[in-house]
Amino acid sequence: MDKDILVGKFDLVDSPTYKQIKEFQLENILKLANSDIEPLVLKGMLKVIADTDKWKAEFLNEKKRLGGKT
Repeated sequence: MDKDILVGKFDLVDSPTYKQIKEFQLENILKLANSDIEPLVLKGMLKVIADTDKWKAEFLNEKKRLGGKT
């Protein structure tokens, strides 16, 4: 993966702004869970959040692999 993209994703997911966005997303998903929305849609919404959260681990793993040079 491109180093700049990896660093950019890390910066985004590690920011207070992302944490606030994630809280709003999860609140919305909870509201939607009490509606007639399809369960697979809810699962997809949660999957996107979970995949985004992995950006931090991807960055840290790559940094470790490169010996801290990321």
